[in-house]
Amino acid sequence: MPRTGLIGGQYKPLTEEQIRRIHEASLTVLEGTGISVDNEEALALFRKGGARLDGRRVRIPSTMVEKAVDQAPSRVLLAGRDPAHDLVLEGKRVYAGTGGSPTKVLDSGAETVRPGTLSDLADLVRLADALEHVDFVVIPLYPTDLPTENVPINRFYTSLTNTAKHVMGGMDSVRGAQQVLKMGVRVAGSLEALQERPFISCIACWMISPLHMDDGVTDILIYWCQHRLPVVLSSAPTAGSSAPVTLAGTLVQLNAEQLSGIVLTQLIQPGTPVLAGYIPGVVDLRTGGYLGGAVEFGMMQAAAAQMAQFYEVPIYCSGGMTDSKLPDQQAGYEKMVTLLLAAMGGCNYIHHAVGMITNMNCVSLEQAAIDDELVGMVKRVLRGINVTGEMLAVEAIERVGPGGHFLTDDHTIKFMRSEFFFPKVGDRRDRELWEQQGRLDTRTRAAARVEQLLREHQPPNLPPEVDAALREEFSIR
Repeated sequence: MPRTGLIGGQYKPLTEEQIRRIHEASLTVLEGTGISVDNEEALALFRKGGARLDGRRVRIPSTMVEKAVDQAPSRVLLAGRDPAHDLVLEGKRVYAGTGGSPTKVLDSGAETVRPGTLSDLADLVRLADALEHVDFVVIPLYPTDLPTENVPINRFYTSLTNTAKHVMGGMDSVRGAQQVLKMGVRVAGSLEALQERPFISCIACWMISPLHMDDGVTDILIYWCQHRLPVVLSSAPTAGSSAPVTLAGTLVQLNAEQLSGIVLTQLIQPGTPVLAGYIPGVVDLRTGGYLGGAVEFGMMQAAAAQMAQFYEVPIYCSGGMTDSKLPDQQAGYEKMVTLLLAAMGGCNYIHHAVGMITNMNCVSLEQAAIDDELVGMVKRVLRGINVTGEMLAVEAIERVGPGGHFLTDDHTIKFMRSEFFFPKVGDRRDRELWEQQGRLDTRTRAAARVEQLLREHQPPNLPPEVDAALREEFSIR
């Protein structure tokens, strides 16, 4: 059985009328302002598809948008190497996992960061495989101890050999995308088998906001779509700098960028499985810096989910980010508010939810263990309150009667493990016992859990003959 994503959509920051207004404003932007496109192949595709070109400015009519949205699948499978980790993205079904490509690592107990390595990536992915509430792996680190040209194949190889969950990541070049695709085909057995059960997928940060397509990343996007494999259209305009300062204005621009990308993917290969990658950011107007933990970030993610649901296209987004530099109280409240809003908005694929510190700049194993607990609590919220059958407990209330207690009642014993969320890092003991056992804070307890999981957990390996073939063909370290 696949991982069953719980249903979000309880939080709706936009009314139906507001959704329609953002949609219509986005079409006005695409038809009037248009987008800037440097990539020659993309220009040719837009021209052939019916767009109006003025040099490298491309204006897209609403008819092209409507056709592309109809062609893009409403249901996307992101498989795991183990079918138990399959994800079905559709509607308001919610999953959460790792994310980002920071180059820095915060070690257990440390206050300063250091450059991340391929060995760190292996530990992070193996931990993600062990953490029960993590649904997928967006490759969570960009290792600094490899030549750039060897990073894509090593990132994907290291991830695939340390998890059976779905692996998603970006590539630096078409060559890197070719190598990753060839590796995926080797593991799957054929391109057709990989297309049927895609256990890898590509993030294409093809849009430089506002409204400008990156030439090189568009090449990668075109290559990946030609093979009809799942792709993410990641654009990240920042309210107040690369997008209008108003939340509504940022959503209009972001939505226009996403619609232009959906049009391009369906021009390349109709039916290409695409995730609309709405990543609306917020700028700190006092410093000009990027904010990942702002409450408005979570609000816009929930609103973006409503837009994706309007188009019936799965959404890739962010949640669980923080601007804190350490796994501390600020990290806790910022992560929970952005994650909870995204999940209750019905975002399908919430990356950045596990392990990130200082928004997208650093990753921490301790924080990952804490975040797994946050994700578990959010999933408990989405599961809601069951008020049917035995859950109403009428017979139990009658059995215990006035003045009794339920601690040893059969009803309690039957449901006590399934009704509540039980933390593995959080400490719920009384203060006296906590003091007797060393007064350990959350970060210290998380470090102990990380150490235990990395010591005990062994992810399923690739078949030996496949692993040997990959090591012989590619520059695997």
